[in-house]
Amino acid sequence: MIIKVKLFSILRNHVSGYDPEKGIDIELASHARVSDVIHHLKIPAVQFPVVSCDGRILQKSDPLSDGNVLHIFQPVAGG
Repeated sequence: MIIKVKLFSILRNHVSGYDPEKGIDIELASHARVSDVIHHLKIPAVQFPVVSCDGRILQKSDPLSDGNVLHIFQPVAGG
């Protein structure tokens, strides 16, 4: 299946030549989950980002569907 990914902030540095206007299309197995996208993009697991699709925050174990558009943000910290 093909998933479109839009990266934000410093996460854009994980994909060489990333175009923020177009995002990136990645091909994954039909049973892929959010964690598979993060692994594919080589984003460190300790910095697990905030991932949304269709206005909903996803968990790393959530399954994906062909044609999903994921928006991936760096985690927010502070106090």
